[in-house]
Amino acid sequence: MTIGIVGLGLIGGSIGLALREPGRKIIGFDSDPKSVKTAIDRFCIDSEGTFEEVAKADVVFVAVPPLKVVSVLEELQKLKGPDTVFTDCTSVKSSVSEWAKTTQCPDFIVGHPMAGHENSGAAFASAWMYRGAKWILSPTKCTSKAALSKVEALVKAMGAIPVRMDATQHDHQVATLSHLPHAIAAALVQMRAEFEGEDVSGGSWKDLTRVGGVDPNLWTQIFMENRVELSKSIQDLEQRLAQIRQHLDTGNSAEIKKYLEQSRKAKKADK
Repeated sequence: MTIGIVGLGLIGGSIGLALREPGRKIIGFDSDPKSVKTAIDRFCIDSEGTFEEVAKADVVFVAVPPLKVVSVLEELQKLKGPDTVFTDCTSVKSSVSEWAKTTQCPDFIVGHPMAGHENSGAAFASAWMYRGAKWILSPTKCTSKAALSKVEALVKAMGAIPVRMDATQHDHQVATLSHLPHAIAAALVQMRAEFEGEDVSGGSWKDLTRVGGVDPNLWTQIFMENRVELSKSIQDLEQRLAQIRQHLDTGNSAEIKKYLEQSRKAKKADK
């Protein structure tokens, strides 16, 4: 089997490493020669291919930034082989899902691995990044069952857990579970930057701000692509924080304790 990867950054590079196995050939394409060299040096791919060559692979993973993905999918559909199956890895699904429904391509599966890293590029790719991670797949009514099964099998081969979910539901959930934490981390690190004197931060600070230094170009695209849902999540968070602030202002320790007890109960149920 030949695996094609378009976009040799963190996500694409990790796919290549996770799928390295005898009997699989992994070829990759990226418009940035430096990304290609890094991917080859780190054995993320066996060889570089032209876009046309990668498009003819048995299965193609598209791991490009959100604003480029639809145009890449359009080109892939024109150039792919007769039996080529292709899927994307974009973290916002609205425009990709709309494209899939409009084109009614049976060989394309809308997808998103729920895994990543605060650092970008193939230099930080790893074979284990997807192990135990959910990999969202959003087939349309036109999606071929055989194509979906082929992608699910490769997702499992990477150690990930395929989860079928409607694209709209996906964007609603990731706004809170992925995009909002990045917005919070960005705000917190900026607040810390205004402090003077000795740094007294501990483990909780590191946990909450791990993603505070992500790629601004990529995450601006992600925020804007999912801006409606992310705005709703921010508003929800503001209301919850306002409740805590009100209890603090009134000295209502009973309500603070109740709030934290509800949080602890919800966290224990989150497995």
